[in-house]
Amino acid sequence: MSDTKRVWEMIDAIDICMFVTKRGDDMHGRPMSTIGREEDGRIYLLTDKSAVKDDEVEDDPNVYLGFSRGSQHLSVNGTAVVSHDRALVKRVWTPSAQAFWPNGPDDPNIVAIVVTPSAAEYWDGPSGIIAGVKMAFAVATGSPPDMGRNAKVQM
Repeated sequence: MSDTKRVWEMIDAIDICMFVTKRGDDMHGRPMSTIGREEDGRIYLLTDKSAVKDDEVEDDPNVYLGFSRGSQHLSVNGTAVVSHDRALVKRVWTPSAQAFWPNGPDDPNIVAIVVTPSAAEYWDGPSGIIAGVKMAFAVATGSPPDMGRNAKVQM
């Protein structure tokens, strides 16, 4: 499997990311659900059009998405735009979005943040007991532990 394919699989599997934007001189992160579309080469996030993150994206489109679950970690850099396109919102709508917007994808307050990834890096390693055994083996043998795969990917 290619490293790029693994990035998209991790986006789909982990789903929730820390979406980080620039706010003045500071960085601002918040957890958000993602909709990864490998066929589009884009990551979509639905949000309310009155949210401050939209203004932050418009002020500086460079964003960071940090994904983490167990021993899987993914870092994605990219550029974002805010889209008010109703057809796009409907196309990327998910059942979980219904909890936030009970009026459905036609709600005029929903916008999509569209992220075009430029680079990613992932760490994909063992978890739980397997990680512990590998660490113990490394200590016992004096060799570095095999903690999985790490790859930098140009998107």
